[in-house]
Amino acid sequence: MESTILNRARRRHAHIVFVDEAGFMLAPNLRRTWAPKGCTPILRIADPHYRISAIGAISISPAHRRFCFYFYLLTDNANFRGPSLVVFLNYLRRRIHGPITLLWDEIPIHRARVVQRFIHKHRTIVVEEFPPYAPELNPVDYVWSYVKYSRLANNCPPNLDVLRNQITAEFRRLQKRPNLLRSFFNHTGLSLTPIEPPDDFDEIP
Repeated sequence: MESTILNRARRRHAHIVFVDEAGFMLAPNLRRTWAPKGCTPILRIADPHYRISAIGAISISPAHRRFCFYFYLLTDNANFRGPSLVVFLNYLRRRIHGPITLLWDEIPIHRARVVQRFIHKHRTIVVEEFPPYAPELNPVDYVWSYVKYSRLANNCPPNLDVLRNQITAEFRRLQKRPNLLRSFFNHTGLSLTPIEPPDDFDEIP
């Protein structure tokens, strides 16, 4: 992680929180699979356009570097907008006790007026933006890839209720695997070690 961002977060004893949004469709994410010779697998799709929008956050605690995962799913076929984003941010604020350094990309919804008003009101939240077109720097993006293309590959749920239950089960499973969350962070190539630690913060071995 850029040392200036990390140093600012350390001075505030802030949790580092990565946030990203994604969509899950009834249409399957196709992957190679096994089948009897001469029997091509057939995937029956209920409706390829139905979807569930999700938002997720990976947090890293300031003292013990503990990794946690939080998520929120919208109602069927809904898109995230400023007000729904604020609902999730308020949820994070209540679950994470202490200052937050929030890292996300520069999409317009993150700059919506209602979002900016919420951040201005809650001064314990400081926003740091990723450079444009750099999803590989956000570990939550690897959560989406892992769930979509590994855990739920070739998945053909009959309806959105089943898909919602599947997504929820996978996310709750991730919440119990902090080492896997850490591996997603490590895959970004970012570092939690600042170049010059601030004088008022003891170095963590």
